[in-house]
Amino acid sequence: MLLSLLMSACAPAALKVSPTLTHPSALPTLLQVIQPLESTNAGPGIPPQNSTLRLGTQTPIPPAPNRQKPEEWRDWPVIPVPSARARQIYLQGIAAGTDPTRISKVGDCQAIQEVLLGRYDKPSGFILRENGNSLTETIQQFTGSFGRDGEAVQGGFNAASELSPLWSNPDTCEPGETPLECEARVHNPSIMLISLEVWWDGRSPDVYVKNMRQIINFAIGKGIIPILSTKADNVEGDHSINLATARLAYEYDLPLWNWWKAAQALPNRGLDPDRPDGFHISLQAWDERSFTALQAIDSVWRGVKLVQTTINPTQTNPLYQTPNLSESGACSIIITPGSDCINPTGVASASESSSKGGAAVIFPIPDPTVWTNPTGFILLSTARRSGEVITPQGVYLLNPTTGASVQILPAGTSLQAVSPDSRQILYSQGTDLNLVVLDGSQQSVITTKFADHGSTAAAWQADGKSILFIMEEEGKSKLVQYPLDGSTAWRQLSSATENPVEIYAASDPGLIYWENGTCPPVGACTRNGVHASRLDGSSEEILPGVLKVAFSSDNRWLVYEERISESKSLLTLSTVDLKDKRKLENIGDHYLDFSWSPDGKKLSALTLELSDYSGKWIDIRNLVITTKDMGTKILPPVSGINTRAVWSPDSGSLMLTRTQKTTEGNAVQVQVMDSVTGTIRDLTAVAGFNARDFIYTTQIYWVKPVQ
Repeated sequence: MLLSLLMSACAPAALKVSPTLTHPSALPTLLQVIQPLESTNAGPGIPPQNSTLRLGTQTPIPPAPNRQKPEEWRDWPVIPVPSARARQIYLQGIAAGTDPTRISKVGDCQAIQEVLLGRYDKPSGFILRENGNSLTETIQQFTGSFGRDGEAVQGGFNAASELSPLWSNPDTCEPGETPLECEARVHNPSIMLISLEVWWDGRSPDVYVKNMRQIINFAIGKGIIPILSTKADNVEGDHSINLATARLAYEYDLPLWNWWKAAQALPNRGLDPDRPDGFHISLQAWDERSFTALQAIDSVWRGVKLVQTTINPTQTNPLYQTPNLSESGACSIIITPGSDCINPTGVASASESSSKGGAAVIFPIPDPTVWTNPTGFILLSTARRSGEVITPQGVYLLNPTTGASVQILPAGTSLQAVSPDSRQILYSQGTDLNLVVLDGSQQSVITTKFADHGSTAAAWQADGKSILFIMEEEGKSKLVQYPLDGSTAWRQLSSATENPVEIYAASDPGLIYWENGTCPPVGACTRNGVHASRLDGSSEEILPGVLKVAFSSDNRWLVYEERISESKSLLTLSTVDLKDKRKLENIGDHYLDFSWSPDGKKLSALTLELSDYSGKWIDIRNLVITTKDMGTKILPPVSGINTRAVWSPDSGSLMLTRTQKTTEGNAVQVQVMDSVTGTIRDLTAVAGFNARDFIYTTQIYWVKPVQ
């Protein structure tokens, strides 16, 4: 009886009409579409920033190069790989509040839980196939979503049914709400698996495409990734529905789960031999359909989940891949211009250092002018994200006049801090924190328990005599002071009940400012408040609940950001003693980066403003605020992801970096902007920070010339 009921579920159902519904409302005529984070020339598959999607209108998107054409849909892989477009939809949705632990289905009888995915909510209801254990994490991530049909799944549903309030469940859905709208509101998914269409005479692919566009536009407008699906049957006789679905996936640059291709390997190509309708799939196909659907969800989720953080990527050590440097055969310490590998007394050789897991290699500096330029020099590190893996790309010296750059530390290392005299740097390699003198005279490992949560976890004290860093032991973070002259032992400055996550540099050598909080294994840290510690180990909380703080070099001012609503935050300028606070209003709703000029007189702020009309983020505002008169100067706007600004040593220029999409992948845009005139010198092409994967800067210092 159960099987009979399930297998007849695709018969058209009687309409369910809510007694309170008198004038069924149509879907909204204007939906918010995702705001791409790249420039207006965002690249293949991404609409320009000022675009919106109107229901029923076509929204062609330029295809990415080397993609399979829709006419070749039979050869498309069963399991899709998410595109950059899918990642951006997901990021926008998470920022808007979609639930990263929930998926929804949109479909007919072949999408009900007994046929599709429901078994994965029953621990004893399935056995993963050989090599399928990697799917366990995905099952755990979306537990609770598999065993529900939701409001957008019902026997007899087609694309038109999803858009009609007459098909909504009156016990769950609001008056005038469509099944699609109701499911999005009730379950709040981040991914939506769309598997339609029941075919009958009189319906055309054009009608299907028109309705599917509305479904797709709605999902994208909510920040939900649509996964489209082909079907196993060919009731229409010419595979026109599968071709239309492939064209939509190609046009919108969306993932397509090619269930048709998976079904071809099954007996009778997955169709039920005992039913003459040519539509229903066999019981054996139920298992294959659920498994390949799970694989599709797994592939899409793993491809986009790294963007669950913020607009500026925040990374944690467990995701980092550190290469095995023992095979490099290179020098183990810095090489001075024009010299061979050197090995000062007391420093291990390359082979000795590698065999002991020692410090990384620093490459030659072929041109001394790169780091003795009159305007100073840039020290920066980059990282590359590929799928689930984030790989530090090393440390570079860059000439801010010419843009010429040279790599001084290899992939696997990240810059952490630069000494006040610009002669030493701290860099990390996995959980090792290393100190190196730029002339090659000394290199040492400070700790093997360094805790880098993607922010400032190491710094010099203002007098240059000690290093501050965050280490982790037994799952607990500690703030440590490390005297460089060896005069005293290490000193822990945080208590056993505190959990430091970031250090804030300040010019007062007697006070250390840091952020207390908690950090998950992956994702952004939760910040609980700024503390001020004295060298005797005593501390007090001075700014509870702030998001970020920065101190001016003259130690007169500080600026901090605090959240005032889910989509807005506020910047406050204050004297260091917190007695004179001035709220900086009308300069933006979300702060990407802010930093003080070395002379302490100006504050750079990169902000996003939320449009009250469209609800979308407007392009990045580039502002300079002076402390003398609180005047605000508006510099030319910028765009991109992970936008950062750093001041020149003379406080006259800003170096701006951000990631932009290119025809060949991604590039870090490097520009120097005059803070008075706004004139720009573009160094991107010369600097050459390019990658097919997403590449971005992790730390940047513009330091004074070396004397």
